[in-house]
Order: sequence, then structure tokens, then C-alpha cells
Amino acid sequence: MKPSSSKISQPLFFSVTLFFILLLVIIIAGAVIDFTRFDVFGLLFMTAFVCCALIAKSVYDSLVVNEQIARTEVKIADSIAIDSEELHTQLYQNSPVPYMLLDTNGVVKSANIAAGRLYCETVNSLVGESVFESLFSEEADHIVVLQQKFKSGVPLSEETVQVHCKNGKTAWVLLSLFPYENAYGEKIGLLTLVDITKQKQIENAKAEFVSLASHQLRTPIAGIKWSAELLQMDPDKNLNEKQRRYVERLLTGVKRMALLVDDFLRVSRFELGTFQPEYKMVSLPTLFSEIIREQEDRVIKKNISIETFFDPNISELNTDPNLLRMAISNLYSNSVKYTKPGGTVHVGYKKIGNELHVSVADNGMGIPVADQERIFTKLYRASNATRNEPDGTGLGLYIVKEAIDVLRGKISFTSVENVSTTFDIILPIS
Repeated sequence: MKPSSSKISQPLFFSVTLFFILLLVIIIAGAVIDFTRFDVFGLLFMTAFVCCALIAKSVYDSLVVNEQIARTEVKIADSIAIDSEELHTQLYQNSPVPYMLLDTNGVVKSANIAAGRLYCETVNSLVGESVFESLFSEEADHIVVLQQKFKSGVPLSEETVQVHCKNGKTAWVLLSLFPYENAYGEKIGLLTLVDITKQKQIENAKAEFVSLASHQLRTPIAGIKWSAELLQMDPDKNLNEKQRRYVERLLTGVKRMALLVDDFLRVSRFELGTFQPEYKMVSLPTLFSEIIREQEDRVIKKNISIETFFDPNISELNTDPNLLRMAISNLYSNSVKYTKPGGTVHVGYKKIGNELHVSVADNGMGIPVADQERIFTKLYRASNATRNEPDGTGLGLYIVKEAIDVLRGKISFTSVENVSTTFDIILPIS
């Protein structure tokens, strides 16, 4: 690119002007000052003239160089901008992750090649279609809520939804949608869809296997249990003392296995989403008394004191009795299990506003700080629990958390290692 004549004339004009100004100053000085007594006047004048010319030339050269540097910087910036735009276009179009640009109503303005591949359509055929009409969720009104959030300018991040294509194909995706304004001030959204269909299929297959295996295992376990109980019912003369101890150990092992299978079955039902709560009125004093009675032998054996507090202002709750029993029974049995002999366990409930607050507390081994973040994770047990009580599956608290979530409640805990642990459950009354 050749420099324009206007850009070159600017430093030239400035330099010539400076030269004439300096020359004028010298002439005025010669007229005012009497140099007749000096023979060197002519020499001084010529020296000053040459200096003016050199100064003007120096200024001109400096301005020209600065102008060239500025033009070079502009050219480089333009080149980088062009390269950057081309780079972003290439990344957008050829990314393996499906991308779409949407207007405020969720209509596709543009899509990349991966998006067309996901929908089994051409990129051009996707333009003008409503994305939200092709999405499906197992939760009622989930898609409607996502659309309303997007219209309100709320970013969406990793929402699990299903894409229904026109050819009948379906795919599970993680949806993220971020609203922003483009260079023209238009409000649009950048949509990303990460295909997780294979991961979903693997998760479902594992859950279905656990469910099937649990169902199939219950039959032989029941047969072993009945046979052992029949042996135990035989007269003393048919079994000696050593044989009876073996039968008792067999029954203990069978009961533990039955509990483990039941836990796996519950977990699989939660993960498959097939656990539907059945609400009915539950007598809270009766439910808590039955749960306490189930652990009575262990409480007596360990000489544990049980402190109860039942709020007289509420005696019934409309809830799923199996889920509520499952949650409270797990927490209470854990407290009894991990409380040292001679310790105390507090269990009870009270009404606060329109909520039922259930609390189970003990002064047992507590939960180490390093383990507290993962305590509701499936198959996870605290380090001190694993060390002191090896008998455990790590499913109890996970099941409690899932059960309370189904009941639309909340669960939290506070714990200090070797001091105490308190679990709190909040359930809606209405």
C-alpha cells in the first residue's frame, strides 16, 4: 500500500514552516543587532541558515518515520483482526461440539457442522427452527422453565435434556446457553450441546443390572434364611451347641446380605427414577417409636441412653411412610452403631412454621473434616468409620439423601470428630 500524498505533505509542511520561522528570527536578529563591527556576520548568517535547514530536515525525517510506524501498526492490527475473525469462524464451524446462535425466541440464526450432525440435518435446514421445540425432559415443565430463563437473560449451564430429531433419532445432551449482545447490539444466545447419549446408556444399563440382580438374589437368600430358621427350630437333641452357633452365624450373614440387596435395589430404583412416593397420613409418634424399638437390643447391649423429644403440636404428617422410615431408620441406626458404650442418642421432631424439623444426634466418633464433603456419596464411608466399624456398605447416607430429595426436603449435618454428630432433616408439612 502506497502512502497517500496528504499523509506525506503533513510533515513536509510542518518542516518548511519551521524553517521559515527560524529564518525570519535570524533576519530580525540581523536587523536589530548591529553586526557592522564584526567581520563574521556573513559567516554567522550562513551558519544559522544551515542550522535551520538541518533542524527542519531532522523534524521532517522524524515525522515521516512516526507516520510510517503508525501505518505499519494499523496494517498489522488489520491483518490480526482478519486472521482472528477467520480463526473464530473456523473454530465455530469445525468444532466437534454442536454450536448454535439463537435469537431471543430460541430460533436458530446459524449452526455449525456438528449441530447438523447431531440433528441429522443440513446446517441450512436448522436455520429458522425453534430449538426448544426439539427438546424433551423427564421433569415436567423443565423445558418451559429453561426457555423462560433464557428470555430473562439468565445463563443456562449443563442442563440434562433429550434432543428429538425429525428422523426419529433421540440423543441425551448437556445443554448450555449463554445470552449476549453481538457487534450490532442484537441480543442473541450461544447454545452448546454436548452429546452424553453413550454415558446415559451405560448408566441405565448399570442401574438396570443392579435392579435385576437384586431381584434375582432375593429368592435364594430367602430360601437360605428359611432353611437356617428351620434348623434353629429343631429340638436340642438334633443340634449340639457348636452346630447352633454355626446356624446363628449363618442367619446373621443372611440378614446382612438381605439388607445389602435391599439397599442396592433401593439405589437402583432411585437412579432409574422409578421410585414414586405414595403419600398418606403417618402417625409420627408411632413411626419414631417403632424405629427406636428396632434397635432396642443393641441399645441395651451398649448401655446407650435414648433421649426423645416429640412436639405435641404435630402428630401426623402427609408423606410417604416408607421413604420417611427409610431415612430416619438409617440415621438412628448409624447413631446407635457409632456411639460408644454408655453414650447418648437424641432423636425427635418439632414443628417450625410450615415445616417439620427432624433431628438425630449422638456423641459418637463424629465425621472427620476431610470426609464431610463426600459423606452423602454412594459407596463412601468416613475413614474412622471404616477403621472402627468395618461392617458397612456406604449406601446408608446416600439412600437417606435420595429419599429426602424425593420428599422435597433438605438434609444437613454438623459434626466434630470424636465429639458428636447431628443430622437435621427439614420436610414440608403441606
